[in-house]
Amino acid sequence: MNSARMIFKYWLKSKNKFIGESILHLFSSMFYIIYPIFIGRMVGTLNPNRSIAANVSELLFNFFFVLLFASLRYIFSRAARLRGAEVSSSATYHLRTDISNAIYRQSFAYFDKTETGQLIARATSDVEETGQIFGSGLNLTLQSSFQLAGLIIGFIIFGRELMFVLLIAVGVSFFLSFIIAKKLKPIFFETRESFGEITNTIRENIVGAQVVRLFNTQTKEYHKFLKNNKRFYEASVDSVKYNSYYMPIIQSLIGILTILTLFLGGVRIVEGTMALDALITLLSYVVALSFPLMMLGQLMLVYIQADAALTRIGEVLDSVPDIKDLPDAIPITSLKGDIEFDNVSFGYTHDHRILKNISFKLPSGKILAILGTTGSGKSTIINLLPRFYELNDGCIKIDELDVRKYIIKDLRKNIGIVSQETFLFDKSIAENIAYGVENASRNNIIEAAKIANLHDFIVSLPKGYDSIVGERGTRLSGGQKQRLSIARALIINPKILILDDSTSSVDVETEYKIQKALTEIMKKTTTIIITQRISTIRGADYILILDRGRAVGFGTHDKLLSSNVLYKQIYETLYQKQKTKV
Repeated sequence: MNSARMIFKYWLKSKNKFIGESILHLFSSMFYIIYPIFIGRMVGTLNPNRSIAANVSELLFNFFFVLLFASLRYIFSRAARLRGAEVSSSATYHLRTDISNAIYRQSFAYFDKTETGQLIARATSDVEETGQIFGSGLNLTLQSSFQLAGLIIGFIIFGRELMFVLLIAVGVSFFLSFIIAKKLKPIFFETRESFGEITNTIRENIVGAQVVRLFNTQTKEYHKFLKNNKRFYEASVDSVKYNSYYMPIIQSLIGILTILTLFLGGVRIVEGTMALDALITLLSYVVALSFPLMMLGQLMLVYIQADAALTRIGEVLDSVPDIKDLPDAIPITSLKGDIEFDNVSFGYTHDHRILKNISFKLPSGKILAILGTTGSGKSTIINLLPRFYELNDGCIKIDELDVRKYIIKDLRKNIGIVSQETFLFDKSIAENIAYGVENASRNNIIEAAKIANLHDFIVSLPKGYDSIVGERGTRLSGGQKQRLSIARALIINPKILILDDSTSSVDVETEYKIQKALTEIMKKTTTIIITQRISTIRGADYILILDRGRAVGFGTHDKLLSSNVLYKQIYETLYQKQKTKV
């Protein structure tokens, strides 16, 4: 969708108010054109042959109408602007809502290839940049259009022979606007892109503050910021430089047109083909012409700025997620949890496959441990089960039905995931645990925390479950964050539970307590575990061995230990590392 269509689309989100504003501007412009007529009459109708009292009376009569129509113009113009503010706020509100929804509906693959800072800039500063076109831009468009139309009518009525003066002004104005707009368009795109890079640099330095300081790269990051900041500065200066040509040229043009109108009108008065009041009215129209012409230049600037922002926003709005519900997707009313991978192949890029022809079956209520070398595709498998990514080949079935046949929301509500990298919101412990459940009771929250062996720690805090964890959980240790993440996964009562090295940051004693508490839970769920812990591996019903994206072993611990060379190597290596703790 191009920028012009987007602008009208969001203007019309408040259709009735938009129409109301247009009508108010129409009347305001009509009064703007009428009162110069009475200014002309104030001068043109003065007659030295009449008494002073008669001339003063005529003067006051015309002055009254000048004041009346000027006041009416102010009243209607102000009412239009108030209505325009509502249209603008509504447009910005809906645009911000739409881009937020567009971001929320994207699949993981979209975020893999899109810089977070650029997305933040598009959802914040780019949306704010459009505020002018939705607000002042709407006012300028309506006012300038109606007033220009009114002035053309006025010239036709009072000085048709001087119409060429008006046409010269309008022609020069439009030509100048076109030339400047052509120069400004790439400049404004540069300002938006450079601002996005500034946002991304700042975000990376905040999120990665520990890494930046660990490697003493503050100076390097500072220079990277300066580079993008200079891009933004230079683009901003260039935009002002080109835009500064417009106003002085229009002002000079209006001055020349005023002199030209006086000269040509004076000649016609001498010839007796034009009345004095008509010339004064035309001069008032020439002066009045300065507003719509100058505003056309301002409108051009506002539009080009908005065009750069809307183009970037449009890229997000037009992005179609590659993971979405099929037209015939069905809801999940109940789930056993049988899992089957049937010849599954997948790559994050088309030319590089991470998983190659993976096949296995996991009955409901059973535990599967996944082992493999680094980069063998262990985490990729658990990302495919809840449809975070779309398969290249093969299919994944749950309860003998392809996962693509389920409604995505229902599918994910039945899968609890505890990932290696725990993300927590800057909210209370209770809110983080209950994040996936609406209106979760405090008893359910406490029960989940107890299973995750976190309850005793929580109640030792001054504010207990109402304690704020800090941004990304900075007020908690690594082990505490992992246990909170386990509680968050358990509270939704998942039919399938995925633990991606979820106890790597806890000690052996705590892990034992968590595993003991999870035993009853796991009897009711199908569990997939990625782990390096010997005790967890031996306790699994099945073990899947991955090597370079291929399944090279699947079975029980005893079976694989006696028949699978790679599993025996991995197991013995882990055993040697952990034998003092087993």
